[in-house]
Amino acid sequence: MKKYFLISIVLALFITACVKDEQPTPTPPPPVDYSKITINELITKDTTSPYYVDGLGEGADWIELYNSGTIAMNLAGMFVTDLPGSEADYIEIPATNQAATTIPPKGFLVLICGAKNADGSKVPTSIADGKIFIEMGLSSSSDNFAALYSPTKELVDQSADFNGLADDKSFGRQAETVDTWITLATKTPGAPNDGTLPAAGTLVINEFMCSNDTTFIPDNVGPDNYPDWIEIYNTGDTPIDIGGWYLTDDLTDPIQYQIPNNMPEQTIIPGHGYLLLKADGTGIGINLGFKLGSGGDDIGLSQDGVSFVDELSFGSGTGSSIVAPLPATDFSSGRMPDGSTTWQVFDPNTATGPTPGSANGM
Repeated sequence: MKKYFLISIVLALFITACVKDEQPTPTPPPPVDYSKITINELITKDTTSPYYVDGLGEGADWIELYNSGTIAMNLAGMFVTDLPGSEADYIEIPATNQAATTIPPKGFLVLICGAKNADGSKVPTSIADGKIFIEMGLSSSSDNFAALYSPTKELVDQSADFNGLADDKSFGRQAETVDTWITLATKTPGAPNDGTLPAAGTLVINEFMCSNDTTFIPDNVGPDNYPDWIEIYNTGDTPIDIGGWYLTDDLTDPIQYQIPNNMPEQTIIPGHGYLLLKADGTGIGINLGFKLGSGGDDIGLSQDGVSFVDELSFGSGTGSSIVAPLPATDFSSGRMPDGSTTWQVFDPNTATGPTPGSANGM
């Protein structure tokens, strides 16, 4: 009887072990879905009532993130960069303060970029007083995109091209869940985007010099550093790419010279910004394929190659009803103030002489 009892115990233990081995292993938690986190708004130079004032008393750049999901998300360990595709330049969001790095559902989180200490040194990537600092500044002239990556460095979201963004203007989605990016009329860090377009403006011929002996123009392509030149001004808040537009000194031939459309780093004019074009006759890049007549000429700017966005005549030029004064050698003619309908001659011997590429009368 004792023998059978022992056998029963062994069989019970064996069956128990088998049943235990056959129990399913726990299901691992699903991977974190970072796709609900998007870049929603950014600014490259915050000057008026800035979101964050650094140790130098200047407004820092910032990137706003949005959580379109239904659960809170902790972004610690994700990466942000202004150089998508260059892993060496990815900056990790710190994991030292979960409350600071968590976005509630339908909520926002702002990354402060490029802040400086009182001694001018960069604020390192860190969390202080509940704010996230990223040691990376945004530039309207050299950067094009901001990007967000998962902790495993997989692309989660990327902004549209913000090259040429005007100072104190933010660039963001027209609404939080749409892909249309615009320059926003009102910046709203940490809140829903305004979605209103700022004044679009247009491009005007703002200043020109038709006989240049002493005004040095830094060379970008051609050999002549004392060429005739034409300055274009953007009257609005929104960047405009002049690539593909036309300039001419013959109003009967509006397509005389086309600005290349494959070099936006040189052809985007920021809001209230300037583009200086050499009229040196080389026709290389943004160097125009014609020169201006020292005794007079016409100038026309066209987007479609048919009608003129702006045009003028000076001196012996007679093609336009808009007449600018003829400037002497080393003098320029320009609008005063920028973008206005009033033209005057700027004397190089005075404090308000020619200003190629910058504000007139300064």
